Amino acid sequence: MPTPTGVGTEELRRANLRAILQTVHTHGPTTRAVLTKQLGLNRSTIGALTGELQSLALVSEQTAAVAGRSGRPSHLVVPREDNVVVAADVGVDRIAVALVGLGGEVLARRTRGHQRGEHDVAHVVDAVAQMVEDVLGAAPGVRCLGIGVAVPGAVRASDGVVRFAPNLGWVDEPFTDLLAQRLGRPVVTGNDANLGVLAEHLRGVAVGYADVAYLNASVGIGGGFLLGGRPLGGASGYAGEVGHMPVDSAGPVCRCGAVGCWETKVGENVLLRHAGRLAGGGPPAVAEVISAAKAGEARAEAAVNDVAEWCGVGIRAIVNLFNPEIVVLGGTLAQVWRAAEERVDAAIDSGPMMSPREDVVIRSAGLGGDSPLIGAAELAFAPVLEHPQAVPQPV
Repeated sequence: MPTPTGVGTEELRRANLRAILQTVHTHGPTTRAVLTKQLGLNRSTIGALTGELQSLALVSEQTAAVAGRSGRPSHLVVPREDNVVVAADVGVDRIAVALVGLGGEVLARRTRGHQRGEHDVAHVVDAVAQMVEDVLGAAPGVRCLGIGVAVPGAVRASDGVVRFAPNLGWVDEPFTDLLAQRLGRPVVTGNDANLGVLAEHLRGVAVGYADVAYLNASVGIGGGFLLGGRPLGGASGYAGEVGHMPVDSAGPVCRCGAVGCWETKVGENVLLRHAGRLAGGGPPAVAEVISAAKAGEARAEAAVNDVAEWCGVGIRAIVNLFNPEIVVLGGTLAQVWRAAEERVDAAIDSGPMMSPREDVVIRSAGLGGDSPLIGAAELAFAPVLEHPQAVPQPV
C-alpha cells in the first residue's frame, strides 16, 4: 500500500493499528478478511498489525470457519475482555459503577442510593472510590486501563473541575483530582449528557447518524450533541446545559437562580409533585404515575399531559437550535414521550419549525438509563484506543 504524501511509514502503521483496535472494540470480533476490506490493506499487513495487538495483550485470535465455504478458515480478531475500565455515573439520587471490558460488554456493576445530605464532594468521592475498589477487587486478573466518570454538571475540559452542578450543590469542585488521588489511578470526568450522546452514537439508537441531540431528564435535564459527527463541547466544555434553557417567563425559580428553566417544567420531581406523589422516587415512581394516568386517575393524567406539553416545547427549541437528524430521549423524557407521544408531537408542532418535522427522528435511548455510564467507559477507553502502544504491559 503506498504511503500518502506527508505521512511517514511509522505514523501510518500507528494509524492502522488504532483503526483495527477501534473496529474490534466498537463492532466486536471481526475477521481478518473483513479488516482487510474495510481498511484497504493487504493480508500480510493486517496479520502483522493484529500480531502486534496480540503482543500488547489487547486482542486474541480465534479460528472461525466461514459457513458454506471450504478451504482455510478465517482468523477472527477478538477484543480481550481482561482489559477493563471502570465507569461511574454520579446521579442526583444514586451512584452506578460498572466494570466494562474492551469490546464494550458490562462485566459487573454496583449501584447505591444517596442518602439525604450525602451530596458533598468528599462523601461522593469516598463512595465512588469504595465502589470502584469493590468492583475491581471482585475481578482478579484483569488489567484496569482507566476510570471514567459521568457527572450531572458542567465539567471543565482542561482539568476535569466540575464548574457547576446545581443539583449536587457543587461549584468549582476539583472532583476529578480528588478521586484520582483517592484511588491512586488516573481519572477522566465528563458531563453525563455529553457521554450519553457518545454512547448512543457508538452503541445505541443513534448509530449511523452524524447530527444527534441527546436529552436526558431525571431531577435535572442534560443535553449532549454531535454536529457532523463531532461532539459539541464549546470553548471550555460547558455546551449543552439545556436544562437551564428558559421556556416559561412566568415559571418557578430554578435551583440555578433563574426563572422558568426547562427542568422546572419537565423534571422527574415536577411530574411526581403534580401527580400528588412524594419527590425522589426515581424512574419506578414516574412509571407508577404513568400507569395511574393510563388507568384514568385524573391528577396523574393531568400531570403527564402537562409535562408532555413542556417536553414538546423544549424539544422544538432544541431542533430549531441544532437541526439534528435524531433526538434521543433518556430518563423521564423518554418515559413521558413513550406514554404521551401524540401530545409531545402536538406541542412540537404548535410553534414554528425551521426544518420539516418529518426530517427529525425521535427515539428513546437504546441503552436506557445506562447511556451516561457506557459513555463514561468509552471516555476511559479513549486513550487506549488512540495510543495502543502506550498501554502498560501485564506484569
